[in-house]
Amino acid sequence: MLQKHRIDGLLDQMEAIGLRQMVVRSPILIRYLLDFTPWGADRATILYISRDNGIKLIVNELTIFPKDLDVELVLHGDQDDVCAVLARHTLHDQPLGFDGEYPARWLLPLRQYGAASDYVLADRALNLQRACKDPEEQARLRAASLLNDRVMARVRTLFADGVTERQVAQRITELFKEEGVSGGALVAFGENTAHVHHRASDRALRPGDAILIDMGAPLNGYHSDMTRTFFWKSVTPRQREIYDLVLQANLAAEAAIRPGMPCSAVDAVARDRITEAGFGPCFLHRLGHYIGLEGHDPGDIAWYNHDPVRPAMAFSCEPGVYLEGEFGVRIEDLVIVTPDGCEILNHDPKALEILGL
Repeated sequence: MLQKHRIDGLLDQMEAIGLRQMVVRSPILIRYLLDFTPWGADRATILYISRDNGIKLIVNELTIFPKDLDVELVLHGDQDDVCAVLARHTLHDQPLGFDGEYPARWLLPLRQYGAASDYVLADRALNLQRACKDPEEQARLRAASLLNDRVMARVRTLFADGVTERQVAQRITELFKEEGVSGGALVAFGENTAHVHHRASDRALRPGDAILIDMGAPLNGYHSDMTRTFFWKSVTPRQREIYDLVLQANLAAEAAIRPGMPCSAVDAVARDRITEAGFGPCFLHRLGHYIGLEGHDPGDIAWYNHDPVRPAMAFSCEPGVYLEGEFGVRIEDLVIVTPDGCEILNHDPKALEILGL
């Protein structure tokens, strides 16, 4: 069914960038706007959006779709030229926007039909609309994070001397499956925790190792994401120093979040703490990413994003310090921005833990 409040929000964002019409092909975005996922990637399902010209779904007659979408249907068959069909329904004297995944095979021929006065990337309008979650989306994000918390509580029981990263990663996948979802985890031990996107190997766990677990799973279409770092049987003063630094950066950034502050300023709260401690070059990535229908929705909490934080935005807060050849620490929560701060979706403990004692 047409998600009218999301369409209306998108139309407002389109007007803000000077667009009166756009088309969307991405199945994820069509699900966001119509609450159904098109089936069959080889046939065109294209959503046309315009305040002046209406909302139309250009869909192949062989596609299975709900009959109560509350949107004008424009059917075409395999024998039809999809671009010609679409061009009959566009405003030819106005620019036409596209989502970033719109395929070239259904874009370039539109020029031959004079479908629009110009052809422009409209991801910014889509991304700004998606960034702020409506109450239903927020509820789904909360439920997904609570599930992630439950699984993380069980993850603490998976470790033993000699167990490998690969074995733990497989077991976490099984734990998610027991919860009825398809999830997974980045698992790293010891020196491998210094690699931001490490892939699980046969590295075996040894006393004194750092353990980094970055995991999540979608629930009812919305994602979770959380990272915790533990230590196995002992912790060195250097490991404790870095852990405490990353934890304080995480807590400070979450405490600072307010509507209206630039995303870059949120990043700076954590980054400045780590830099002042002398480890700035070891914080290798953005502070966070938006989240929702995708594990990484478009949009970053980073030094290069000066868009303001807005109420109902959902994103991760995950500072990290990575010491090549030694170990790394990352602590990640998800948050939803409130009128005067943020709601932290993860309730799993963050105090330093030494497992295996």
